[in-house]
Amino acid sequence: MEDLLGVDQACFCRGRSTRDHITTLTTFIENGFEKTGAVFQDLTAAHDTIWHTGLLYKLSKCLLLWRVQTVELLLRNRRFRVHMGDDVSSWQRQANGLPQGSVLAPTLFNLYNLPLTHSRRFIYGDDILCDLQAETFLEIECTLTADLDHLAKYCQLWHLKLSTSKTVTSVFHLHNNGAHSELNVYMNSQRLKHDPYPVYLGVT
Repeated sequence: MEDLLGVDQACFCRGRSTRDHITTLTTFIENGFEKTGAVFQDLTAAHDTIWHTGLLYKLSKCLLLWRVQTVELLLRNRRFRVHMGDDVSSWQRQANGLPQGSVLAPTLFNLYNLPLTHSRRFIYGDDILCDLQAETFLEIECTLTADLDHLAKYCQLWHLKLSTSKTVTSVFHLHNNGAHSELNVYMNSQRLKHDPYPVYLGVT
């Protein structure tokens, strides 16, 4: 299935690690002689919100029918109930989410692809980073806001949720007069928080 994944996605891909991903990102920023604006995004409960019907539809576009049916056997008719002390809820059917601990779950999540954006994407599982280089902050702000609007609509359609509170912006450049500049980027009509020391894949 690796051939079906976009080049942006590096999680659980052969020959690619978090170290490689961070190196590629760092090189991209350092080679940008202009300004680089970034949005570090967070998907809320990403693996738990994967829509089974949507995933099977996506798989049907790129895999043989018997393979899609095999994945459907893994996902369909899964049930759960909740224990709290001596109380036990009734059984409920699970319509969303990937089975925890399943060896296929990370690959299936990766195949639940996100749409293309004008900005450069760096994706590792559910850690999404959109980077854009331009001559002015205004151009960066407008393009990143448009990309986030596009992503938010896509996520709503495919039952994913971008966390506005955990999504932050940052900017990288060598212009001393703009050392304290912050990006005015919006998602769902809310201005995103600026973080001068963003953390991506455990690296500040």
